[in-house]
Amino acid sequence: KKLEVWDKTCLCTHMRNFDCWTCGHYTYRLKDTSRKLEDGSYQLLSAEHIFRDYQFSKDGKVALPD
Repeated sequence: KKLEVWDKTCLCTHMRNFDCWTCGHYTYRLKDTSRKLEDGSYQLLSAEHIFRDYQFSKDGKVALPD
């Protein structure tokens, strides 16, 4: 039996299921979840932070780093 999940899933699952091999319109969230530092560089976020923002965010809200 094939399991289908139509809610938020990992990007690899989405790409495999829909044969879509690009980050598409969700790439902007990487910039939106980042914090620009005083020296002009950006805070390096953990993969866990980015994934949890993607997986658990609701109503278009972005999880900003501490």
